[in-house]
Amino acid sequence: MSYQVLARKWRPQRFEEVVGQEIVTKTLQNAIKSERIAHAFLFSGMRGVGKTTTARILAKGLNCQEGPTPTPCGECVSCREIAETNSIDVLEIDAASNTGVDNIRELRDSTRYGTARDRFKIFIIDEAHMLSNAAFNALLKTLEEPPPHVKFILATTEYPKIPGTITSRCQQFNFKPIPFSLIFERLKLLSREEGLEISEYSLRAVVSAAQGSMRDAQSALDQIIAFSGKEIRDEDVRTLLGVVDEQAVIALVDALLQRDAKSLVEQVQELTISGVDPQNFCRKLMQHVRNLMVCRVSGWDERLLNLPDTAKNEILKQCEQFSELDLIRFYDLLNRTENELRWHSHPSVHLEMTLMKLIELTHLPSLEEVVAKLESGKTLGKSSPQVSSAQSSKSGELFETSSKRSTGEEEIGSQAGVSHAAEKAKDVETPAENQGFAHLLSAVQMESIPLYSSLQHASQATFQDGKLSIRFPQDESFHRQVVLESENQGRLSRLCAKIAGSVPEIEVRLDEPLQNQSDPTENPKVKAFIQTFPGKVIVEKEAED
Repeated sequence: MSYQVLARKWRPQRFEEVVGQEIVTKTLQNAIKSERIAHAFLFSGMRGVGKTTTARILAKGLNCQEGPTPTPCGECVSCREIAETNSIDVLEIDAASNTGVDNIRELRDSTRYGTARDRFKIFIIDEAHMLSNAAFNALLKTLEEPPPHVKFILATTEYPKIPGTITSRCQQFNFKPIPFSLIFERLKLLSREEGLEISEYSLRAVVSAAQGSMRDAQSALDQIIAFSGKEIRDEDVRTLLGVVDEQAVIALVDALLQRDAKSLVEQVQELTISGVDPQNFCRKLMQHVRNLMVCRVSGWDERLLNLPDTAKNEILKQCEQFSELDLIRFYDLLNRTENELRWHSHPSVHLEMTLMKLIELTHLPSLEEVVAKLESGKTLGKSSPQVSSAQSSKSGELFETSSKRSTGEEEIGSQAGVSHAAEKAKDVETPAENQGFAHLLSAVQMESIPLYSSLQHASQATFQDGKLSIRFPQDESFHRQVVLESENQGRLSRLCAKIAGSVPEIEVRLDEPLQNQSDPTENPKVKAFIQTFPGKVIVEKEAED
């Protein structure tokens, strides 16, 4: 007998043997039990998760001599022929090679005739998304109202390409990627039955490479057996699958924390010599960053990490030296690098440069530290490798600024730069700091959104001692005119009287024009900022308080 690959030898023959798709199999079994069997099914999901296998089991359940039954016997003529794909009444059609309308017309014509032997004539159309639009249109009427003895099962890996007119005529089942633990346990059983000597490390490497596909995992294991025989070494698995050793990733992250650029370059060189694809290594590094984040937010949990206990202490130690913000920066840069590597002419060099950037990302000060030092006039320097968790929880503006750091660009205003804004905040009483004006703003917001919006552009506003004073920047004359409108002046007088008990004097004017405007890059504090974050001035405008 000719050799049969593991994926075929270990193909499930009953619903109970299908791994990771319990919702689908249970629904189909209950449908058969209650005799509520649809005339058309659509199975969608990634490759190697059991779509075609489940379609065959469903066909066996419908045509088994003991059926229809949710537990086909597997022994009758019909069950054996379906398993061997040579049944007369169960036809498997490859849509990729039968895409035309003529093929579907032939199929449609064959539905008029009864079965040769079995209970139902079943058409399993694999990769259904490959059918042409004309072919789908030719199938519509038959798919909606087929003869009572006909059942359709469509399978696809690209559900969005199936027209809505088709999906609405089918019962749709989504096959999910199979969890790591289920594939791992299945391969352990397979290895025992096949008499393989393989370590847990190697099995985990095979499952990781499969990325949720049972068939991919079994095919990879088949390839390893062909190379190593039944005594499989870890080195053989790493060589054949291009697997990156977890310890190599841990060592590289240690070098990042120690700012050891030489070690990083040497490690990348070793990986290149050993034949590891830089893109695969980048993916592995991204996965490691993800594991560090999981450890930071939820502690060590094997269900979430899919890692052996041997790496526990090292990973926990590393995750304590990073903040959540550090890991977000890392992941963002690595994600962009992974996309770039597939097109880069020198991927190993690009990976080296990315790792150099990561060294700097581990030592960037937080935005709070930068502003505090600028306000105090201190020289900016590198912060410690570890950023507090409180700082890492900041979002919004802090995250956007951090993202810009990773690309080496910063937006620095002219006299409205960070230092100017900090100094101005000391001298100008802003609306947020003036309680009287804050109350007025709240009242205005309830009555007039346009007026409220214009008041938000004020550079200075005070409401005290019977006087309402509002100043606008030179380039905000439009908002000044809105406030000066008679209707708005009356509204302000009325609301002020309601708050303070008297009608105030209202003064609305523009700020004095700036004299002898200097080059922002000559400001000592801006210079210090640029020295810490190498970049260039790309925005020159007055900053709003």
